[in-house]
Amino acid sequence: MVRCPYCGSAFAGSPQYCPNCRQPLSRAGKIYDEEEARVESLEDREEPQTRSQRWLMVIAILMTAGIMIFGLFRLYYWSQDYRITRLYTRGEYTPTVNAIMMDDGRLGHSIVFYGNNGDQVFLPEMQKSITICGNVARINIADADWFSGDVTDIESAIVHLTPILIDEHGMRTQLPEMSMEIAVPDSPIEVIAPAEDRETVITSHYELQVNVIPGSTVLLNNENISDFVQRDGVLTQNVNVYPIGDNVYTFQVQTPQHHETRRDVVIYRQKYDIEVEIDASMSMTSQTPAASVHGTIEQGATIAVETSYNEESMKISDSGAFSFIANLSNIGDNIVRFRVQKEGREDALISLNIEYVPSEATYTSRAWAMDYENLNRLYEQWSGKIFLCKGTIIDSYTEDGSNWLVMNIGSSRERQLLILENKTKVAPTVGRPYTAYADVTGHRIYRDEYYPCLAVRYLYSQ
Repeated sequence: MVRCPYCGSAFAGSPQYCPNCRQPLSRAGKIYDEEEARVESLEDREEPQTRSQRWLMVIAILMTAGIMIFGLFRLYYWSQDYRITRLYTRGEYTPTVNAIMMDDGRLGHSIVFYGNNGDQVFLPEMQKSITICGNVARINIADADWFSGDVTDIESAIVHLTPILIDEHGMRTQLPEMSMEIAVPDSPIEVIAPAEDRETVITSHYELQVNVIPGSTVLLNNENISDFVQRDGVLTQNVNVYPIGDNVYTFQVQTPQHHETRRDVVIYRQKYDIEVEIDASMSMTSQTPAASVHGTIEQGATIAVETSYNEESMKISDSGAFSFIANLSNIGDNIVRFRVQKEGREDALISLNIEYVPSEATYTSRAWAMDYENLNRLYEQWSGKIFLCKGTIIDSYTEDGSNWLVMNIGSSRERQLLILENKTKVAPTVGRPYTAYADVTGHRIYRDEYYPCLAVRYLYSQ
């Protein structure tokens, strides 16, 4: 089939002229063939270029899409990191750090993390993970654990923590870095006896008692007594007390990764013109209203008791050993005072404090039912009277060397508060109900108001 280049008519064969327009076809066919060949040549040259351009366009589109997806991916995780950073630096999940006293008496810090239950916080510096429970995860770290070797010339160190949050699916998120300045702690020492740094005695022996960290090196007046430290850290040492006034006892404690601590204790024993000494075995507490007082005095001396005692009980031997029975009229502290006399010498006045605490059965059987209204009004007349106190401990504090408890024996709407001096070894929990047997000692102020004050001798959790 041939097509006329002039009119476009199609026909069969190879005529010299177009049957439709009568134009010669031989020259036109040649022109047509040359033109068609030129076009085909151009098409052949352009086709690879067009394909290349198309592939480049496809690649560009794919790269653009990849960049956009990667950007969106990074934007998402950037926003997640920003959200977590903000949440853990200025938000509700910001960790808290507090200085604490560890159970063994060492200084430390408590770090509290917040988050979702079941998640974990991993601390690479400690190689330790803690689980969040109740939206809280807490870890206590002793300050000394951040140091090693000789710390004599070190004052403090900057500690960096890089916590990692691990959710319940195992996804790990780096939390903001934490920095803390930790000072090298002093070696812990608690003086148990005497209760104060200075005490007056009239005996030639005294039992010093301190509490240190097991493994510490302890010197007493430059003598190494570390071998006497018990497994619980308690160290007891009997010392001689001379009648020279101040007897100074110096403890030096060196606990590993701590600075050395020096603690002075003064035991005062007056020098009398007449020799007198109370037996070290004599108890300064009694469960009965009568207490035996015994010791030795200089031969030829006499004793005049100035407080209540049993006159028939007085005995003085030729060697100077003496004893008598003192009457204890008050529950709690009782002063027993006597004077040692000898012709030509200055009297030696001896004053002892003996604490009278009846046995549990005796004491509790004497308790009266609580009468809060009259107790508030008649506390002076009722001094020493024993009451049964039932209520909730709402506060606990230390003041004047004693532990004080605030008990509400009323209701939440109408509070009736008692101030209780805790004379027991029980450490009650604030917010829990207790039963206390206590004797009246007076009134005491609490938050700008006065309330009845009693001394607790026996305390039980309800």
